[in-house]
Amino acid sequence: MTDEQYAIAMQAIDLSIRHMEKAVPAPSLSLAPGGYQAYRFRDKLFQQAILLKTVRIGSALRALKLLLDHGLMLDAGASMRILDELGSDVLFLAGPLVMRTVVEDRHNQFLAEFFQEEFNNADPLKSTQKRHRVGRREIRAYIARTYKTEFSESHVVSVTAIIDGVFSGFVHGAAVHTMDVFDGARFQVPSPKDHPALDGMRLQFPQYVHRSMMNAAVASKAAGCEETFINFRNLIRTMFDDDGSLR
Repeated sequence: MTDEQYAIAMQAIDLSIRHMEKAVPAPSLSLAPGGYQAYRFRDKLFQQAILLKTVRIGSALRALKLLLDHGLMLDAGASMRILDELGSDVLFLAGPLVMRTVVEDRHNQFLAEFFQEEFNNADPLKSTQKRHRVGRREIRAYIARTYKTEFSESHVVSVTAIIDGVFSGFVHGAAVHTMDVFDGARFQVPSPKDHPALDGMRLQFPQYVHRSMMNAAVASKAAGCEETFINFRNLIRTMFDDDGSLR
């Protein structure tokens, strides 16, 4: 992927965020449990959660590019895992809005946990806050069931579970992943530009750009930014083939 193509992709993602900011109720200053003022979304809408997830996608994609450019492939792998999860979150939250499906209990559970404060007491040691997350398996199953593809639901769930499991090793520092920076004589961080494992990650980068753009497009549609969604869809078609490879 050329720097120009990357810049075009990032500009489109940033523009979608600007449009979504105008489409959803804005955050306002609120009193946090710690006694300080902080910006929060008081409405806690699906669209606001989707906007925040898209902001995070834009940040993680920039981080991935910088890490790959500087040979930090272990952290690049962690960023890939983050992008995979963020993309799944967008599709999960957007499902009822773009596919006109019923809002399920797990959607409300996800939304409540997502907007939950980290602490419910000014003294963190006295906080009793608990998190009740929707499992990744449930999210994968919902996406496979809602966004129909040529593959069976079980196949999609199995493939995405394998991908999540493999890249989670970069987040948790699994031994087999950390060994990727060993060159036969020593551990090299950052890795040299001709390192085979690093080169393999670079080859995957356009697919992460493609998926990030697709997720931002879905987010735009969910937020009611139909024109942004159409422009995004057309741009993606000019840059990528259906399988996510660059034209």
